[in-house]
Formats: sequence, C-alpha cells, structure tokens
Amino acid sequence: MQVIPMTAKNRKEAEPVAALRYAKVLNELGISKEAVLEAGNIFEKSQELKAALVNPVITKETKHNIIDKVFSEEMRTFLKVVCDHEKMTIAEQIFAAYEELQNQAAGVKTVYLRYTALPSEEQKKQMGDFIKKKYGAGDIKWVMAEDKALIGGFILQVDGKEYDYSVQGRLNRLQRKLTN
Repeated sequence: MQVIPMTAKNRKEAEPVAALRYAKVLNELGISKEAVLEAGNIFEKSQELKAALVNPVITKETKHNIIDKVFSEEMRTFLKVVCDHEKMTIAEQIFAAYEELQNQAAGVKTVYLRYTALPSEEQKKQMGDFIKKKYGAGDIKWVMAEDKALIGGFILQVDGKEYDYSVQGRLNRLQRKLTN
C-alpha cells in the first residue's frame, strides 16, 4: 500500500468530496431547509465568524459557544461536528453542495451561462427548453456571468458538459483545425 502525504494540492482536490459528504449527512439529518439556508446566509455574510471558527488558536469550547449564540438549535450539533473535524474552511462549499442536492431531488438543473451580452428572455427560454429536453429537468437554476473574453456568443455548462457557442471558441477550433 502506498501512502501519499497530504499536500496543499491534494487537500484542495479533496475539499469538494468532503463538502459533498457533509452535505449528504446534513440532508439525511432531516434539518429543515430553512435552517440550513439561514446558516449558509450567516456564513456568507460574516467574515469575522468564519475567521473565528477556522482559527486554530481559538479553543473548541469557545467555538462551540459562538455556534450556540449565532445559529439555530437545529444546526448547532452539525456545525460543532464540522468544527471539531476542522472542516469549517469548507463550510460554504458544504452549504452549496447541500443546495445542489436539494435541487437535484426537486428535478432542478443548475446551468452555468457565460455570455458577452445578456441574453433576452426569449433566448433564455430557448436555452432552457433545450436543457429541459436534453436532461429531463423540471426547472432550471441559472448561474450567469459576463465574460468579455468570449468576444461574442455564450458558453453553457450543465452536468459537466460544455456547449461552446462563443466566437473565441470558434476561433480556437479553427486554429486547431488549421494547425493539424
């Protein structure tokens, strides 16, 4: 058996896996969705809270007291376990993974759209219809970001699959074709 030392690189690679595991546990605990979303919002808004809960100098007891004062009773035990296992650095990833699990259970697909010009409602509807048909989605959660590097057009990402309809993508494909 080969032992691989934990480095910053493979620790970073393990974070999404750990976040998904914690999210699955959170989902199985039967904690209300509202309590989980509220906790996620608190983490998102408070840099001081995050800093305190990941600080190795602050004792476990002090961190537990902070959790007791800030979070709903439903969330406290779960967050204390996360804290005790020194995984508070990935708390936001845990909440994002939990939300994704909830969306999957509800038949909602998360679609990432990078664009140069904001699509019209009709264009968005057409893209949505394509995704619903192709992936059997009941509904769509859009995550949209402007990306001027695309030069024109857009890139859709769904379930790890990318649909590149950008000018930059076409130029890259043309360049590969010409150099081969």
